[in-house]
Amino acid sequence: MARTKFSAGQRVSVVRSGAFSAPSGGYRVVSALPRERGPQQYRVRNDGETFDRVLDEARLEAVRYD
Repeated sequence: MARTKFSAGQRVSVVRSGAFSAPSGGYRVVSALPRERGPQQYRVRNDGETFDRVLDEARLEAVRYD
């Protein structure tokens, strides 16, 4: 399996653009989805929701802890 940019359990945030309507705030990567073609996708969960979202890698950025 190819290496992915994010790993399960990693904290990420959603890059905002256009009409994209995912809530802001922290997300946790649940898993990387198998890549068949197109961009790498991840199953992520927002801290305030009870369901997962599938987002492209380009929409995610790592949360830095200072």
